[in-house]
Amino acid sequence: MENHGMKVIHLTGAEKQSGYDRLNFAEDLIRQLPENHEGRNTWLLNYSNREDANKMRADRGIKWDVYQQAAEAVK
Repeated sequence: MENHGMKVIHLTGAEKQSGYDRLNFAEDLIRQLPENHEGRNTWLLNYSNREDANKMRADRGIKWDVYQQAAEAVK
């Protein structure tokens, strides 16, 4: 399978079985930081695809690139 130069994360057996991967785990940890924490919000803006992150991007004029799974500034 071609990955178009993108890095691929191989899931562990436990991640496959539970459906809960490292990205979800990291995001849940980051969400424990205060909502006004810039590091928290920067990570969510750049990597999260959950509803509240999508709203933050819309409020700030940032577009989510579905193919790259990353945020990019709207020009």
